[in-house]
Amino acid sequence: MGTKRAVVYTILLTAGVVSGSVSAPARAQGYFGVSAGFYQPEDAAQDRTQNFDIRCGYRIRPPLGFEWSLNRVSLANVVPFQGNPTVPGIDFDKVNLDVDLYNLDLSVQWFPRQGNFVVFGGPGISLVDAKLNVTFLGGSGTDPDNTTVFTAHAGLAYVWRLNDRLFLRPEARVRHYFGQEVNEPNRIEAFYYSYKATDYEAGLTFGWRFGT
Repeated sequence: MGTKRAVVYTILLTAGVVSGSVSAPARAQGYFGVSAGFYQPEDAAQDRTQNFDIRCGYRIRPPLGFEWSLNRVSLANVVPFQGNPTVPGIDFDKVNLDVDLYNLDLSVQWFPRQGNFVVFGGPGISLVDAKLNVTFLGGSGTDPDNTTVFTAHAGLAYVWRLNDRLFLRPEARVRHYFGQEVNEPNRIEAFYYSYKATDYEAGLTFGWRFGT
């Protein structure tokens, strides 16, 4: 777990070292981008997974801008339940919890010295799409549950200009999910699931700027 967090911290340090390089244009610009990277859940029992998102933003003034980003993180088959999830006294053959997180973030972005180094953060919302997959006596079934939780995030990035329109943006981000602590499903009525954790992301965005 420490090694995986070290990857995020290395990106943060690298972004800081290059922050004094070429400045961004002073004009206001919008942009659209797609991103890919790695996602590290806080829980040591969960594996690092891939992360993809789309984003759009606007640099209002040289030192200030904002961005919307939307991503999907799949934590499928990494959170097994031990024993029986619904009926006490019965052991199922196999029980697995599949979780998809759909994250929508709004970031306020600050560009120190009006350059390409970015400090960002803000609120967000996450749809937690959980499915409990149960196998018992040769048969299988799925019990779904959807929960919406609020989030907050912060991070560092660097905008590397390829030309007047295209850019690459490496970044590192930490996100906290303000969900409830639910360690097991409701054993009487129905399955339910929430998400409360602080997770880490590291990714690279390829983007296109527009505007005057």
